[in-house]
Amino acid sequence: MRIRTIELDHVRGLGDKVLGLAKEVTGTVVGSDRLQDAGEAQQARGSESLKALRKQAKAQSKETKAQSFEQQEKAAQRAKSA
Repeated sequence: MRIRTIELDHVRGLGDKVLGLAKEVTGTVVGSDRLQDAGEAQQARGSESLKALRKQAKAQSKETKAQSFEQQEKAAQRAKSA
């Protein structure tokens, strides 16, 4: 599913980071190495997903700028030929 051309899976990365931190903190309090490790792994997945989201947003921004520039060029060409 996409919302405004941003993949919802990448946005879930924030949730993974939050839940991972909660697991890690809980594991620390309870003394569970397994829960701490699971929390760290989930945070890492969330970080990678957020990095992908930033790259996607940056690429979309560049694409939008390119389209805008192209439209300006076409408008200038039409104005010259008119």
